Amino acid sequence: MRRLSLLGSLPLLAAVLSLPAACADTTVGTIGGQDLTPASLRKPPPPPPPEAMHAHRDSTIELPEDVKIVEPQQPATETPQQKALVHVHAGNRICSGVVVDPRLVVTAHQCVAPDGRGVLPAEGVHVEISSSTLSWTDRAVRDVIVPDCSWQQLDVAILVLAEPVAWVAQWPASSAPGPGGSVAAMGFGTCSADPKPARQRSAPVLESERDAFVMDLAMCRGDVGGPVFDVASGGVVGIVSHQDDPDGSPRHTTTATRLDAPVPRDLFAQAVAFAKDGKRPTAVACK
Repeated sequence: MRRLSLLGSLPLLAAVLSLPAACADTTVGTIGGQDLTPASLRKPPPPPPPEAMHAHRDSTIELPEDVKIVEPQQPATETPQQKALVHVHAGNRICSGVVVDPRLVVTAHQCVAPDGRGVLPAEGVHVEISSSTLSWTDRAVRDVIVPDCSWQQLDVAILVLAEPVAWVAQWPASSAPGPGGSVAAMGFGTCSADPKPARQRSAPVLESERDAFVMDLAMCRGDVGGPVFDVASGGVVGIVSHQDDPDGSPRHTTTATRLDAPVPRDLFAQAVAFAKDGKRPTAVACK
């Protein structure tokens, strides 16, 4: 029997190895549910759908009115979180807020500029902040920064103070917990179920969306703009906003605006630059 010489086969072997990869495997299609298309010829999968934005489930979303308007004569100072809680005055509206930087206070859009967009003059807006002497100190607000949409779409505002409040511990934004996580909300609301204002109330997160989360906690109008802290990390993760319980629902929940969402993060970054260097923020769309 004649044997094929190895040396004689080298030209044939070289010719096979020099063929393009596509020639060696050009099968396209599926057999038995298995995709036989080469990886180099497959189309990339479509990007995942964006996370759901918050949608209101009730035509009346404002939190209930306070039983009575309470102006605490002295700030609560039992915890560092209470010391960072501020009283926001905007015309005839009284809300809550939180110090997140020596020159910045975060509160609710609906409190200071319900119909405003972008950077606004702070006409009639001032805040009361806990001082080092356990009394209130008043600080003028230089500018109000809100997103380029209505408060019903995104309820967050940043107040640029005329003077810094370096003695107050600042609470930068942290990532919000998912459903089942524990949060603690604060504010100056005086609700029928809990008549003591400026109290830290803990509750689980029931639902979480891209720009908001729902707490199993009933709050009222004076709490709007107040901070929501993550119990595990201690960081501020949201701002008290509104309620989405349908009429007649047995639930009494509160919806908070997430501070780790893209738009609040963008607003905050621009507000820091504005307060430090005077760089005027650009409009930030909500979607």
